Amino acid sequence: MVLYLFIACEVELAGVVHDEDGAPVGGAVLDAEVCDAVSAADGTFRVRCPRGLHHFLVTHPTHAATSLDVDATELFAPPPSEATLRAWPTVPGLYAEPGLERLGPTPLVRTVAAAEQRFCLPEGTALPALVPPAAMLDVHSFDWRLYPLDTAGCALILHTTDGRYWQPNATGVDVPHTELAPGYRHVRPELAAGRYVAVSWHDGFLVPLDPKADTWEAWAFEVR
Repeated sequence: MVLYLFIACEVELAGVVHDEDGAPVGGAVLDAEVCDAVSAADGTFRVRCPRGLHHFLVTHPTHAATSLDVDATELFAPPPSEATLRAWPTVPGLYAEPGLERLGPTPLVRTVAAAEQRFCLPEGTALPALVPPAAMLDVHSFDWRLYPLDTAGCALILHTTDGRYWQPNATGVDVPHTELAPGYRHVRPELAAGRYVAVSWHDGFLVPLDPKADTWEAWAFEVR
């Protein structure tokens, strides 16, 4: 009976949170269903939890979240655990999760004819592939809208009949996002398989990357 009570009690879990270079990460939150902890300045943490299998979500304001599984079902406390957090990138733009591969940027080039303007990717542009639900990290970027690409790699086509008023062939989508920290947003658009481009969009207008060259900044990707 004494042995049963000993096994059923709580156990102390310990470990350390560090970044990919091995530097300690203080202030990381380790959250499981029945217990939680915050890492100290040296990255270490200690927490008492009921015996069992624990799945911790490890988060930090300037790092990508990760998970940590701890098996605390044995008689003695498990050895110290390690969680590695990857620092969020600081270069502005869009990044594919979970690997945080940078999407572009790539130019969207305008060609102008008498009654038509086309905004298209340069021929042969290679697009990184995203797996649905196509989650992205938006880092300090400008406002942008999302357009599907047609078979010719064009995101937007403007038509006119009088040379004054231009009508677009498609409407860009404002994508919902979640603020993670100042300058960092989590984006998870619901996209079908296909090719897409996100274009800088301020006050209702495309933002030129180089007006003299008729190019606009864009981030292109393919959902497979």
